[in-house]
Amino acid sequence: MKIQTYLSLLKRPVALLLLYILLSVLLMQTGDNSALRGIRWTMLQVVEWIDDVQAGFYLTETVMKENETLKAENFDLRMTRQQMRELYHENQRLKEMLDFSERASLKYLLARVVGSGPETGIRTFILNVGSDDGVGENMAVVNPDGLVGKIKAVTPGQSQVQTLLDPNFFVSARLEASRVVGDVGGGGDFELALNHIPTNIPVEPGELVLTSGMSRIYHPGLKIGVVTEIKEDTRDLFQEILIRPSVNFRSVEEVFVVLTPLPEVAGK
Repeated sequence: MKIQTYLSLLKRPVALLLLYILLSVLLMQTGDNSALRGIRWTMLQVVEWIDDVQAGFYLTETVMKENETLKAENFDLRMTRQQMRELYHENQRLKEMLDFSERASLKYLLARVVGSGPETGIRTFILNVGSDDGVGENMAVVNPDGLVGKIKAVTPGQSQVQTLLDPNFFVSARLEASRVVGDVGGGGDFELALNHIPTNIPVEPGELVLTSGMSRIYHPGLKIGVVTEIKEDTRDLFQEILIRPSVNFRSVEEVFVVLTPLPEVAGK
């Protein structure tokens, strides 16, 4: 910018005129007309060179400014597109939640997952609803894919969900085909175990596992997961059955708290 400023000063008509007059007077004293014509030509070449240099600086500066503007506009467009994609996916999720709620006979409260629980080693979510919204401890939590868990703790504005993946979580479960009842607990990372199914009960990979209804918390028929592996040992009374949860716990963002109570019965 300083070079461009100096060139601009040199190109000013007054400066050039004074320089030209000074050189002309000096040359007139010598009477050398050819030298005077040479000075005129040289000055014209200098002015033309200054014009070219200034034009080059101006063009570079203009291109740099336009480039910065285009970068900013491109960033804004990318952010807008990403926000629109997020809104689209959120709209799809909420549509599925609405369809599920309208089909179901139970009363649900829609909630958003706003964080993970504070305890180390316990698989929990924090929801943006609490006792002020009618949420209470031991209420079942679901989404359109199936059972998520149950309410473990409540404050006026938030609640904590103990998920199926928690090592201390157990739920009475029923195999869809044989209707035999066992219980499901955390079997490892994003995996569940179906326990207490006798070895003489046929079980196939892909079979659906549902809540049994023998509970004070969970209504019958809620999807828990599907059988992925059966490990049989003739020395044991029960099979070792692994289950893939119906709910994708890596991507849970919205859930329903089941507000409809169950009648008091013995069980889990």
